[in-house]
Amino acid sequence: MSVPFAIRARSLALPLLAIGALLGGCDDDPKPAGSKGSTASAAATTAAPAPPAPVKPKGMPEVLVDNEGPYIGGTRINLADPQGPEKLTKAVKDLPINGAPVTLIVEKKAKTPYVAAVVAALGEAGAPKVTIKTDGRDDLPKEITVTPEVRVASLPACTVTTMVLKDLSTAIWPVKGGTAKKQRKGMAGPDLSNTGEQITKDLAGCDSTMAVFSGDEAVPWENAFNLAGTTLKADEKKKLDTLVLPREAPVAGRPVTLAKH
Repeated sequence: MSVPFAIRARSLALPLLAIGALLGGCDDDPKPAGSKGSTASAAATTAAPAPPAPVKPKGMPEVLVDNEGPYIGGTRINLADPQGPEKLTKAVKDLPINGAPVTLIVEKKAKTPYVAAVVAALGEAGAPKVTIKTDGRDDLPKEITVTPEVRVASLPACTVTTMVLKDLSTAIWPVKGGTAKKQRKGMAGPDLSNTGEQITKDLAGCDSTMAVFSGDEAVPWENAFNLAGTTLKADEKKKLDTLVLPREAPVAGRPVTLAKH
């Protein structure tokens, strides 16, 4: 009697299933979830790379003062804020000064105390000189170079001090103190013609190669800048090599004291 086809097929399938089971048993067992390999892989996946350190600019960024205050390397600093002076110090320390002179752009309507504060901060950060560029009068220099007061060892007693006062009059006196020689306001601002003549006389009577200038906090920077230019122009012998803009505006007739480190 012949074996039915279904029975023969079933009898052939059983050996094949057994062989398949044996082959399946040869596969590697799956690694437990807590194995060393999986832990290292997870750590490598979850470990975030450390953020790169901020790169300091190689070149000197823009350093300026306008009617809103200092603007250094893209950062606005409000010196009227209690934290303003500290922020200014930090911003200036981040500049790549490296003991080299710094150029400062100042707009005409800036406040003189803000300009003086930036010059002082640059000096404390290592700048030996600061070249200030301002669009002043056409008959005067468009830039002046000042020495931060912390870089000045001392001022001879006769050193000429000039200042634009609140009412736009000018005052001239020696740094040791004494009677200030004043010139009244002119038609459109300080009378720089008569002021210049007096400065020429005072410079002739003093061997100092330095001069100090400033302006009242209520007076726009352009007036103090033009006064400094007038001082340089009045120096007929061209002996002045150091212009000083002190952080604290002096008082006309009183001794001038410079800040030190």
